[in-house]
Amino acid sequence: MRKTVFPCLMAAFVLLMSLVLGRNALNGSGVHGTAEAVSKGLRTPDITAWETGVNNTLDKNHAFINVYGAIQRLLGKRLVEDPAGYPVAKLSNGQLTFAGNDVLVEQSDNAANLERLNRELAQSGIPLLYAVAPTKLTNPAATMPSGVPDYANEMADELLSMLSGKVDTLDLRPAFTGAGPENGYFFRTDHHWTAQGALLGCGVLTRALGEKYGFPVNTQALELSSYNVTTYPGLFLGSQGKRVGLYYAGRDDFSVLSPNFKTSFTYTYDNLETPRAGTFDEALCFPQWLNDDYFNGNCYVYYSGGDWGRAEIVNRLNPEGPTVVLIRDSLSCALAPFLAIQTGRLITIDLRAYPGGLVEELRALSPDLVLVLYGANDCKNAEVFDFFKLPA
Repeated sequence: MRKTVFPCLMAAFVLLMSLVLGRNALNGSGVHGTAEAVSKGLRTPDITAWETGVNNTLDKNHAFINVYGAIQRLLGKRLVEDPAGYPVAKLSNGQLTFAGNDVLVEQSDNAANLERLNRELAQSGIPLLYAVAPTKLTNPAATMPSGVPDYANEMADELLSMLSGKVDTLDLRPAFTGAGPENGYFFRTDHHWTAQGALLGCGVLTRALGEKYGFPVNTQALELSSYNVTTYPGLFLGSQGKRVGLYYAGRDDFSVLSPNFKTSFTYTYDNLETPRAGTFDEALCFPQWLNDDYFNGNCYVYYSGGDWGRAEIVNRLNPEGPTVVLIRDSLSCALAPFLAIQTGRLITIDLRAYPGGLVEELRALSPDLVLVLYGANDCKNAEVFDFFKLPA
């Protein structure tokens, strides 16, 4: 009996989804307008509430992703394969992560590149700091599905060990050891930290810069109480959620942090002819990204506007503050605006979109510090450690 019931249930489910897809094709309706029902179904483990979400109208342009994810959730799958090569795992605490760190990449090349960069900069009297940002798996309570390894933290540990005594390093991960979903430091459906997580990371980083290099620290700006927090419920479907759909992933709330103290910046970045100028909110934030276009939008880049190859923030209220060059990955979209409060001038460089000639530019800038800040996940990515690429 049990052998025939499950296939029948699955056949009925697929038929139901097909009818919904057909209705979408005819009516052109989308996911909008179903927020309450979908949100309730996605935020609770109750199967009745979940079915309510599934039976609401699907996004016509991504219906098959949503249906596929819904079936995976119905089957209780914690690893969802992806034809584009981005499989998604559900951690033991309910958060999602990419299952792409299953190969242990030896770190000697990355260490050698950082040591060489340190030597090159030392010739011009420029200090270098390499810092490691956390992943969701920094929390020991967050574990991968059985049989699915993740070596990001092991690779980061190896790289830090190789650099010990040779290059200044900073590990942000201990501050996030207990950071589970309830802390709100990471999105559940995305690989980035939230603004609250970025602010915490900035606090650890800024205080270390004060201790190591004597930089002034604006402690007020590192406290969450110094910001007005506006939360948009269910606004964000992150990078992992986009791979598995709304009915597997759910949606994240998105928080906007606005300083309740005086700020003034100018901000320039790739191909921008006229600098953005104004307060933190006006110059460094991009409200056009605050929309519920779940699959095509990206609320995360509300902060900084995107992964620019080169960007520059000038703090007009701190003209005597230090000049810092931040060699960054996408985690710094959220972190850079908060770090800019602590500096006089912050130049950010993303090597994935940078034309080359980094060392020459660093020497010309002669900053007070070059900071390389990468998430532990990036230890497998040789591209972001290629500091010596020549201009095209």
